[in-house]
Amino acid sequence: MPNQDDIAAQQALLQVHRQTLNVLLTQQAQFGEAYAPPALVNGIRGARDSIAQIKQLLRDWGAPAEDLPTDAPHPSALGDPAFRIGPGVSPAGGDTIIAQIGAGAQGIAVGKHIQQTITGGATADLDADRRAIEALLARLERDLASAAGRIDGVVGTMAAFQLRLLAGELGKLGAHATPSASTISQVGDWLADTVPPLHDALTALFTAPAVLRALRQADTPLDAWLQRRFGV
Repeated sequence: MPNQDDIAAQQALLQVHRQTLNVLLTQQAQFGEAYAPPALVNGIRGARDSIAQIKQLLRDWGAPAEDLPTDAPHPSALGDPAFRIGPGVSPAGGDTIIAQIGAGAQGIAVGKHIQQTITGGATADLDADRRAIEALLARLERDLASAAGRIDGVVGTMAAFQLRLLAGELGKLGAHATPSASTISQVGDWLADTVPPLHDALTALFTAPAVLRALRQADTPLDAWLQRRFGV
């Protein structure tokens, strides 16, 4: 039979999964359920599966396991298809072309017999910023891998997922791109608070000129958060 320490450990793990789920649900709401990236949808599903397993285990042990409204999808919620046809759009057929393009997409044209030319002297600068950001994110991934023996496996898996979300937001470069400030700050806070071995790499990321330029395009200012977290 499990002892009280075993039960307490599972209850603590349940709390971690619920905190993770709340972060992911907030991020899904920002994207809109129909447009949430597959990695985010899979993260929500994985967190809920883990929550259900732990609750069942606790109940099998005779320990209490409260049901929270967010633990499972609402019964009226639709599924999570990879592609969803928008309102007023007919199913594909004949010469009809249907495309779903993210809000941050640039240089995209949909149709037949389209010729498109993209010009602008800022392209090289954007490419340089993109390479710099990718190098800083790669450092974070290396530091996370190096910390594998010092952090909980569940935390490590969630941290890897959070890094992918962060990379998606910092990849929104250019005049018409709009990174989500709340996603960036929530991910940054979670990583800084939960994975201390990433502190130096996070500081290097969020104080880098290329990243600061990207963050200036966010939907709301991040200056106060950057100052509080990283002294920028």
